[in-house]
Amino acid sequence: MHAAGRLKQRGRDADKYDETAYGGAHMPRQNGFTLIELLVVLVIIGILAAIGSANFGRMKTNAEMAACISNQRNVLEAAYTYAIDIVVPDGDMNVSVLAAAGCVPQRLCECPSSDVPDFNDYTITWLDGVPVEVDCDVEGAAHDWVPK
Repeated sequence: MHAAGRLKQRGRDADKYDETAYGGAHMPRQNGFTLIELLVVLVIIGILAAIGSANFGRMKTNAEMAACISNQRNVLEAAYTYAIDIVVPDGDMNVSVLAAAGCVPQRLCECPSSDVPDFNDYTITWLDGVPVEVDCDVEGAAHDWVPK
């Protein structure tokens, strides 16, 4: 009897078996993934997620530091503008003074790493009526920038 006839004899279960495997022996077909294959895929996804989450934290910190340094540069430029109109004594001044005078927008007065939205996270150091340095006052943030 040929292969089609044998398949008809077995009836509705005939499509579940592959007669060509192992020299005609009846082997069930695999219609999905094995447990081992699924576990390997899950382990690989877990490893990639662990690598990605570690990099995400570092990227966030670097982005906050870059934004803070950019704010410091902009505050220093605004302080130069402020010094044209007002005589400033030597010493330290909080950036909120510049914000109150309208020289700098409030969003630049806040460090991205700050947990408290107080809009006075920078201190400007003045020497001979000229701003020479802007420091970030946020606790634990090492965003030091020295103007050149």
